[in-house]
Amino acid sequence: MRFLAALLCLLNFTSIWATDWPQLQRDAARTGRTPDTVSPPFRARWIWLGPALTLRNRESVTGGPDDLTTRDGYSYPIPPTVPLTLAESVQPVVSGGRLFVGTQEGDVYAISTHDGSTLWSGQLPGGTIVAAAVESGVVAFASVTGIVRAWQADTGILLWSYDSRKSITGAPLAKDGNFFVADHGGYVTALRATNGQVIWRTRVSAPVHGGLAADDATLYVGSEDMRVHALRLNDGALRAQNRVRGQSFRMLWPVVHGNFVWVSSVQTPVIGSEYIMESLMADSPSVAVEETNIARWLAGDTNNGRWPDAGEDWRHLFALRRSDLGESFTVLAGPADGCGIPAMPPAVTNDGRLLTYFKTRHPTFTTVGAFGTNYSIDICAVNPTNGRRQQINNGQLAGMWMWETDNLYALTVAGPWLWLRQNFRGTQVVNLLTSSHRYVQAQIRYYDGGMFFCDVVYRNVPPPIETAEVPIRGRAGVVVVDQLAFFTETFGVTALEHEP
Repeated sequence: MRFLAALLCLLNFTSIWATDWPQLQRDAARTGRTPDTVSPPFRARWIWLGPALTLRNRESVTGGPDDLTTRDGYSYPIPPTVPLTLAESVQPVVSGGRLFVGTQEGDVYAISTHDGSTLWSGQLPGGTIVAAAVESGVVAFASVTGIVRAWQADTGILLWSYDSRKSITGAPLAKDGNFFVADHGGYVTALRATNGQVIWRTRVSAPVHGGLAADDATLYVGSEDMRVHALRLNDGALRAQNRVRGQSFRMLWPVVHGNFVWVSSVQTPVIGSEYIMESLMADSPSVAVEETNIARWLAGDTNNGRWPDAGEDWRHLFALRRSDLGESFTVLAGPADGCGIPAMPPAVTNDGRLLTYFKTRHPTFTTVGAFGTNYSIDICAVNPTNGRRQQINNGQLAGMWMWETDNLYALTVAGPWLWLRQNFRGTQVVNLLTSSHRYVQAQIRYYDGGMFFCDVVYRNVPPPIETAEVPIRGRAGVVVVDQLAFFTETFGVTALEHEP
């Protein structure tokens, strides 16, 4: 009987823990993982295109009226333009059956996760380009003009508003009954979730453009002089700081995992990676030799001129000890991603591995070859003792496509599935245990020289769907809650379900 009671308690706890995705990358540590899962194949359950229009799949359990069955030659009944704009960097957040997003124009919405209906809306002066956060039944949005506004999550009643007077371009963090925000004035502020009371306000050494992460006692934040600060969560006092290489923390956030804060920066030489480190790859007949060479390359060793692009400024992922923000080793990852967007921060698997991108001659998980290199980009775990890679080898490659050095993806984990998401190339998913791969979604079937045969394709041919404003660029990962997957487009929000 006691075993049964304990089992029921565990199941109840797991259900509660698995229900929501209440902030950027799901938790204050920004791990980007959930035990919830949804398996392929997929279909669109609904597509929200603003408060006046939601397409609902007639094949779904919700019984909508719209034909959202993907097939060659067919386009979904989406208008050519929509009267709103979601920044590419906005990740939806989900709490209590409600999905929350904000627009560049300054509107915020609560949407039913079940059928995509708009439950309530509000106004946020200046608009937003980041995820919202939910805490204690309150949802908060931060604007590019520095306004933080909070609504009762279930009713949409406006509860309070706070003006930081400087732009906010990092997502608010929710923890222990408070919201935490950082602004371009260099101020980090703790606000009581229920009433907006300022708990503490600390100024760091430079403006803050990127995001925040926290453990149970400390808030971690990077400022634009490339210093990482550890602030005490209860009073904002500075506990430690360290400086890392890079040109900015924009579009990025720290990840707390294990004994380290994993800090991503925009690499200094260029926000790109095409044909960088190629001669090093040619000189690396094995993974062991490749990693030894990358360690030399990241230390500035040009190998007597054979590796002319070598330099310490290519470092962009740092493992800082949570205790003192000191650095015990170099993460041996060369440059990745590009076209003005830095490589996205790592995600953590449900068995505790921290995953990120590694340029390599010896892939074991993704695929052989990639646009922008003669070699490949693999996804591996980072060894938390020495910064080297721990390869994922399931006996086969996933065979991923499109796979490009300048168009990589935001990473999230749902059960055994690694989700990859960007606006241009769409959405992919790979099983971490088997390497089985599926191209889930693309905006247009025949586009940019490719043919995209995915589960969900909005349009058969160009042009793309237009928005009210030019969208701010970025990457935002897929959110999985209650066997549904959600992601934003610049023109709306898509919900996916398993197709039986």
